Amino acid sequence: MLRTALAAAAVLICAAVPATAQEKMTWHIQDGDDTAALVFGVPDSDKAAIFFLCHKDAPGLTVQSMIGSKDLTRGAQTAIVLTAGSVKKSFPGKAVAMEEGDAVNVEASAQMTDLKALAKASGNLTIEVKGAKQAVALSGIGPAVTKFETACKPKT
Repeated sequence: MLRTALAAAAVLICAAVPATAQEKMTWHIQDGDDTAALVFGVPDSDKAAIFFLCHKDAPGLTVQSMIGSKDLTRGAQTAIVLTAGSVKKSFPGKAVAMEEGDAVNVEASAQMTDLKALAKASGNLTIEVKGAKQAVALSGIGPAVTKFETACKPKT
């Protein structure tokens, strides 16, 4: 009887932990002195699916997937394909190894106009790289892109 009660309690605790420990990914801005980032991830953590980075003194953006890949080695030429509604953008780039773990993600150059076109869609943004594909919600991206664009402008 005691063993059954302990087993039931352990199951309840294990079932409750992921629900309380999981944090919701959202579109948010990380603004620094020289760079700004638009991130779909858990704020104040390193958990993310994708981010767009700007250098405030240079044109253009860097887009990086954070969903891993399959059969890519560091430095390999590859691409990130982003699809939102009827908008599909392919960004040629390279495979980059993460500092921690064995994950290899993809990094590419993009423009603010590309990001704005994707952000106008509704539903999901599909991130696709060699061997990995993940859809993320576009809800909340509009205001985040506006803040990101402002943050990317050089301070005068």
